[in-house]
Amino acid sequence: MTPPKSFIAWLGLGLAALLSVLLASCGGGSTVASSGGVGTGGTGMSFGTVTGFGSVVLDGTPYNSAAPRYFAGSDLGDATPTAATAVQLGNQLRIALDAQGTPSMVLIEPELMGPVANLTPAGFSVNGVAVQVNTNPAAGPVTYYSGLTDYTGLSMGMQVEVHGASGVDANGQNYVQATLIEQLPATSTVTCITGIVSRLQAASGTFQIGATTVQLGAATSITPAGQSLADGQLVHLWSQGPPSAGGTLLAGVVRIRTLQGVGGPVQVGGLVSQLSGSRLQVAGVTVDAGAPALAAAVQGLVLGEYVVVQGQANATTGVLTASSLRAYATRPAEVELRGTITGFVSPGNFLVRGVPVDASGAGVVFNAGSAASLGNGVFVDIFGQIGSGSANVVTASRVTVLAHAPDGGTVDYQGTVSALNMANGTFTLTWQQEGATNTAQVTLAPNVAFSNGAAAQLVNGANVEIEATRGSSTAALLAYSVTFQGVGSGDGTSASTRETQGVVYNLSANTFQLNALTILINGVTPSGGALANGAKVEVAFTTSGTQNLAYAISIDH
Repeated sequence: MTPPKSFIAWLGLGLAALLSVLLASCGGGSTVASSGGVGTGGTGMSFGTVTGFGSVVLDGTPYNSAAPRYFAGSDLGDATPTAATAVQLGNQLRIALDAQGTPSMVLIEPELMGPVANLTPAGFSVNGVAVQVNTNPAAGPVTYYSGLTDYTGLSMGMQVEVHGASGVDANGQNYVQATLIEQLPATSTVTCITGIVSRLQAASGTFQIGATTVQLGAATSITPAGQSLADGQLVHLWSQGPPSAGGTLLAGVVRIRTLQGVGGPVQVGGLVSQLSGSRLQVAGVTVDAGAPALAAAVQGLVLGEYVVVQGQANATTGVLTASSLRAYATRPAEVELRGTITGFVSPGNFLVRGVPVDASGAGVVFNAGSAASLGNGVFVDIFGQIGSGSANVVTASRVTVLAHAPDGGTVDYQGTVSALNMANGTFTLTWQQEGATNTAQVTLAPNVAFSNGAAAQLVNGANVEIEATRGSSTAALLAYSVTFQGVGSGDGTSASTRETQGVVYNLSANTFQLNALTILINGVTPSGGALANGAKVEVAFTTSGTQNLAYAISIDH
């Protein structure tokens, strides 16, 4: 599908002429930035690291996740339509804001996609760009893993998608401090590189990013329109294929990191580089932090430090005039997950907005309810950190159990469709919770996106998972994301019957791992494709003693 022209305008001409979307509170009215920062007045943008959900939280700042349209890179292009549920913890996002400060479009933008190389205990590289991992919350968002337990699961040649903050080391070399490392299927051929342009040769149409030579071709798109490549620029590059045997990559899209054309409020999260007095760069954006109120914060900065800057962009120069500057060292962002539980196995293993959570620790503080209150469909507000033992799990420190989702709150339900009326865009969703049958009237939002299938598959009897906002009536849901499920929607409350979904890792002839669970394949033939490390799957299983026995496996697409 070709992205709409308004999206192309956003990528190529800054953030002009974007779709204006009705402001909708998400998470009980507490999730839209205000107080003069990003999210108030003018057309602007925010980009940084996803540190939570319920709406979507970027570097500690929450944004309404229900309003925008979502785009991500794929084998078809670097900005193809996707669903809100495609956003993961640790993703790097660009969020376009309309004149009311409401997100209108979101682009999921990985720094790197390609095979692991030069793997050592201290780091590795992808496409010639060095990657560092982070386990210290004071140094920035802690590296989260999807389809891997932790760093030890990486291997040479493994296809990965790396999200993170671009930095420059003491030798002037570009590197990425990873916020998310996801294993991809071995068959993946898409290549992404984010790095600093060097050795630009205009005559031959080539330049370097790290150790990779980039070749511009007749079909290469350079955005924003009217911008020219130059040494020292931070660029994001996407290609449908891998580099040639000689190490040259044919560019499909080259996007220059710039705020030129953006004349509104901006938030940027990333690593400090080119620090000189009160001028610095963060994620390739030049920042003027000369405001007297920022003098103490600027004086304490060091190169490579992760900071979050808010301010006003100059559309002509692209310079961000900072009004606030926060270093993670002074106030690290906790992971916050606010929404309904799915995939409940136990208090030590369940999902909130697709993120595995462990709330079984002795030190977990429950502000309402207890571990016994947790289950599928229960609305929770969880604070925690990326687990130190398993870096693909959030270890909860505080859990609040709400009696029901608040008005405007983001909810996630898995159930069966009935009473479908496509003319009105409505249906009834039925699901089981704590042994009781629940129903809700669902209306498809104007920006609804379908994943793992198309709108034509929305029929009576379909098993779906919806992400929606709850209206003032507890039975009314406005769905902006519909995912078709390959396994039936059970209640997940029996001692032995469970469901979960995620990315496969540590696949063997008889078992694989998923969300820190070991699943016994149990002779099941997967539907929709073959099991492979890096594949996205749904699994229905029973527990027998300490074993999790699959009885249905579906490959997601």
